[in-house]
This record gives sequence, C-alpha cells and structure tokens, in this order.
Amino acid sequence: MKKLRFRLEAWLVRGLLVLLRQLPLDFSSWLGGAVMRGIGPLLPAHKVARRNLERAFPEKDNAGIGRILTGMWDNLGRTAGEYPHHVTIAREAGRRVEIRGTDMIEAFAGNPRPAIFVSAHLANWEIMPIVGALHGVYLSSVYRRPNNPYLASVFEDRLTHPQMSLIAKGPSAGRELLRVLKQDRPVAMLIDQKLREGIPVSFFGREAMTPSAFAEFALKLGCDVVPTRIERLGGAHFRLSVLPPIEKPDTGDHAEDVRRLTQAATSVIEEWVRERPAEWFWVHKRWPD
Repeated sequence: MKKLRFRLEAWLVRGLLVLLRQLPLDFSSWLGGAVMRGIGPLLPAHKVARRNLERAFPEKDNAGIGRILTGMWDNLGRTAGEYPHHVTIAREAGRRVEIRGTDMIEAFAGNPRPAIFVSAHLANWEIMPIVGALHGVYLSSVYRRPNNPYLASVFEDRLTHPQMSLIAKGPSAGRELLRVLKQDRPVAMLIDQKLREGIPVSFFGREAMTPSAFAEFALKLGCDVVPTRIERLGGAHFRLSVLPPIEKPDTGDHAEDVRRLTQAATSVIEEWVRERPAEWFWVHKRWPD
C-alpha cells in the first residue's frame, strides 16, 4: 500500500511539474504564489509558522504577523512554481538576477579552491547554484533526499550544468563532502534547519540545534566559509549577494572554534531573516519547544 501511495504521489508531482513547465515562468511563479496564499493558511504548518513568528517577533501585533505569514506562503508557492523553470532562470539570469559580489564569484572561478558557501531557505534558495554555474563556480549542493524514492530524480532535474552535483544528507554525506573539498571544489550548504546531530547555538534568542559540519570542514581544511544571500525583488526576480568569508576563530580549543564559527554563520542568517521575514521557511520546527 505504501509503495502504491508513493507511486501515485510521484505521478501527481511529475504531472504537475510538466504542466507548470508549459507555462511562462512569470505566470507559473504568480500561480504558485496565488495557490499557496489560499491553501497555506488551511494547513497544520500554518500554526507552526505563526507560533514561530510570535516568539521570534514578540513586538509585532497580530496584523503584522499575518502579513508575514501571507508573504511567506506567497514566496513558498512562487518557489514551487519556479522549480520546473530553472533552465529558463539560468538563460535569463542577466535580467532576472542582480548580483552583488561578482568579483568574489569570479575570484573563485579563476582560482579553484575548497570553499563552503552557506545560505538559508530564503526567497528561492535554488538561485545560488544556478548563478554560480553561469560564472564557472560549480557547486555540489547538500540536500535532503525525499521520503518517496520515486521522487529522487526530480531533484536531479534541477541541475542546469553537468558539472553541478548533489550530495544527499545521510551517513555517507560527510565522506562525500570531504572528497569534494579535497578536490578543490566548492560546496553549498543550507544551515538554517534543525539537526539533531548538530550543536546548540542562539537563533532569535533561543537555542537551536544547528548543523556544524561546515565549521568542522572549514577548520580542518582551512577553507573559506562564504555567506551567500538570496532575496526576492518581486515576482521571479532576485538579488544574489556573495559576502566576504567569515573570519575563522582560533582559540586553541577545536570544539569551541566549531561552536563560534557555527554561531557566527547563524547570526548572519538571523540578520537576513529579520530584514525579510516573509521570505524565510517559518513552517519548519526550528526550535525544540
């Protein structure tokens, strides 16, 4: 029964992606946002998002929280509507993606070396590897394998260049990341979601279990940790900002250095979320309580 359900789910998702792919990118993005603005508030995840927002922004009234929730569902719907159009985004990136930090991207392309580009589930977080590939920076992106095995290849469909690759979270992910970095190739990691195997650092004033593997690798290999931000500028238009690498601590205590680097990167992400809260993934149970 479970296998049949997975197959039906996969057919439904693939069929929906095929239909969306027939639409113009801008309309597909708008449609996704419109649908999720209507459906999102009816989902159980809406309560999770509201609770997260009320605790993260206690100074905001109910109307303010409501506006953020509406914007969040719109952004998530647009991101889904843009999913089957990654090739179009890549082709039209010159007019769709404003880039800040082009010199840093070109520096990595001209001098290949191990680097970890860290980001968060903000705006359309798939923009980072798409634009990187256009400038000769081919990222190996870490992702969570779907529970439905028949949907695994859907993730591969988003790759817009043969030198881009995906690394599935799991027992072998660490070895694969180390192998890629030792080959002087960059990786991309989203570090804003709860990870039981992570370490506790402060996020919006509360402890949150946070992925720290990026800090371990950066300290072990001496590679840069590069904060990379995506913002939605309206519709299917974006801004990609590649910031200077985070300074790595050197206290002489490895565990403390890992904690400090993880906290530094998390604090950068918190700043981004505070500036554009409607573009973050509030439906995730980020905190233990």
